[in-house]
Amino acid sequence: MVRPLRAASLTLLALAACASPNAVRAQDEVIAHDVKTARHDGAYRCAPKELATAEANLAFSERELADGHSMPAEHFTDLAADAIKKALVLSKNCGPKEVLIASAPKPPPPPVIVKIEEKDTDGDGIPDTADKCPTTPGPKECQGCPCPPKDTDGDGIPDDIDRCPTIPGPKENFGCPWGDRDHDGIADNVDKCPDVPGIPELSGCPDKDTDGDGIPDRLDKCPTVKGIPELQGCPDTDRDADGIPDRLDQCPDVPGVPEEHGCPRKYKLVVVKKDRIEIKQQVHFATNRWKILHDSYDLLEQVALVLKDSPKIKVRVEGHTDSVGSLSHNMSLSQHRAESVVEFLIEHGVDADRLRPKGFGPTRPLASNATAMGRAQNRRVEFHIVRGDDFTHDAGSDTTSDAN
Repeated sequence: MVRPLRAASLTLLALAACASPNAVRAQDEVIAHDVKTARHDGAYRCAPKELATAEANLAFSERELADGHSMPAEHFTDLAADAIKKALVLSKNCGPKEVLIASAPKPPPPPVIVKIEEKDTDGDGIPDTADKCPTTPGPKECQGCPCPPKDTDGDGIPDDIDRCPTIPGPKENFGCPWGDRDHDGIADNVDKCPDVPGIPELSGCPDKDTDGDGIPDRLDKCPTVKGIPELQGCPDTDRDADGIPDRLDQCPDVPGVPEEHGCPRKYKLVVVKKDRIEIKQQVHFATNRWKILHDSYDLLEQVALVLKDSPKIKVRVEGHTDSVGSLSHNMSLSQHRAESVVEFLIEHGVDADRLRPKGFGPTRPLASNATAMGRAQNRRVEFHIVRGDDFTHDAGSDTTSDAN
């Protein structure tokens, strides 16, 4: 029983040794006052570390007290007390110095001023000693001399003779600025066309554009024909009418397609030439009829593709026969066959306005009709490219189809 009693006594003694929260708070208030005093005395300069330590531990103590922990609070209070003591000692001579200011001496008595009357010859109120024109009256702002004439706009022309005294202008125009009647930014005195807006390069006259292509005549190499800037005002020609301008066309005289840079597409059964679409096979018809046989469909479909690839070219479809039978029969047969081919092409997407059928019968043979081989050669269909006004004329008057 002795040992438990002894342990209980020790615990009571330890609890009795702990300061109460109120005692710690009271000590913290004293330390806070000392911190304020030390800061006033300049501890932040002479003892910054000690001052900061005191302030930090004081804050820790207050936090522990707020949480109900008096023992840790007492520990931080002790640390703050030690630090503020050191800060107070170190800051004794850091406080603001008192400076005594002696009273200002009495001012000396004012000097006695003896006024001497000064001479003013021209009577302008400015003594001769300060008057730059002592014999000619003038105002003070001009140092006793007559002031120069007023020039409000600063153009060198006095207001009394300046017709525009508030706007600068040349002497030649009596002090007024030159006008700009046509509002082209060029003054009338140098504008050769003062009533018509123009450009500086032409001394105020307008930049003429005869052909209305947006390129002024002075820069237009074809001033009377509409053109494009890339050709300095000249027209963008297309000699082969394939829709690709000559400047971009690698085959400007033969209709072509954009994929081939203006040159003809490579077709299996046809060849595009400057004046015709040449077919590598004959178009076959039923004997003595104008019905197209199926074995010619692929051929004519390629002809249609050529025409669609070159949407600007127009074609005369020519029908030819041998000399067997009467002339009138063969003329009618060749016309019907040409029309039959035109209908096929229209059905395959070619615009009818681009096609003209024409039958020539036996009048334009390629070979002798005396042999079977010659007659087979003469029974044919040809596709001739027609340009310009020739397309609207009677195709029979065109003799170019004889060239073989």
